[in-house]
Amino acid sequence: MTSISSPKLRPAKVRSALRRRWFERQLAREKLHAAPGLVSLGSAYGGWTIPGDLLEPSSLCYCVGAGGDVSFDLALIERYGATVRAFDAVADYVEQANEQAGDEPGFSIRQAAIATSDGPLRMQVTHDQSSRSVSPAGLYDSREYVELPGRTLPSLMAELGDEQIDLLKLDIEGGEYDVLPTIDMRALGVRIFATQLHHNGSVADARAIIAQLRRNGYEPVACRPVIKLTFARRDLLQS
Repeated sequence: MTSISSPKLRPAKVRSALRRRWFERQLAREKLHAAPGLVSLGSAYGGWTIPGDLLEPSSLCYCVGAGGDVSFDLALIERYGATVRAFDAVADYVEQANEQAGDEPGFSIRQAAIATSDGPLRMQVTHDQSSRSVSPAGLYDSREYVELPGRTLPSLMAELGDEQIDLLKLDIEGGEYDVLPTIDMRALGVRIFATQLHHNGSVADARAIIAQLRRNGYEPVACRPVIKLTFARRDLLQS
């Protein structure tokens, strides 16, 4: 009788999967602030839920982390007439985004990895062969690294001549735990902030980020799998 052996699961991979599930289960319970006018924009994979009443045709949106899907970015332009500046660390994703956007004049994208300082940034390449994502924070089960251009948000804003951002989306594959504490949302004029929290941080790390945003006047108003949280300025929700 011939026995069929199943592929071995590495202990580290099993631990990572269990940690991710625990992380997502705990953060999905986070209490959300009631917000009127919530709308879901973009595809099931690349979409986000936002309080749409806080945007208008003059709004400027920074969407960091295109990741091969700019359906959310394009929906912001189609629905509100907003201007969208997108960024991604991976050149292939920048090219792909330009193909998706076509000749849309309200959309632009450039290669940049959002970081705590300007300069080269060591990025881990994903273990997933169907993806080209990179992480500055050891998110993946991989030993392959590349060096890519790192930029701070204020540095990019100064280069582009932007004094404030109405909507900021930040999906930087685990780098949020280092970058977010360095961003002054109120000083940048951010009305809506959306970010994906990744399991390379602990549940306590993620809750600390949420608590910091609340102290700065931002309330979580929506959560999509897998822990894609949207925040809005509390004073705007009250008015």
